[in-house]
Amino acid sequence: MGDVKLWSDLATQLRADSIRCTTAAGSGHPTSSMSAADVIAVLLADHLHFDFNNPHHVANDRLIFSKGHASPLLYSMYKAAGVQR
Repeated sequence: MGDVKLWSDLATQLRADSIRCTTAAGSGHPTSSMSAADVIAVLLADHLHFDFNNPHHVANDRLIFSKGHASPLLYSMYKAAGVQR
């Protein structure tokens, strides 16, 4: 079993960064990101494997968002994973 505190803290950070994204853009649907933050935090912390230095590696996991309005959450995930612009 994973670290519930880690998941909770990460979900909180994902929510805050998603709000920052939509606020800075002046548009978006922040509530879509809020509702998925807990699930994404668990996936990001304990299940998804992705080498950002080798994005085309065949062993990289793929994450497909079916709720496009939650795209700020994707950018928040990148930030949490330490991806540089």
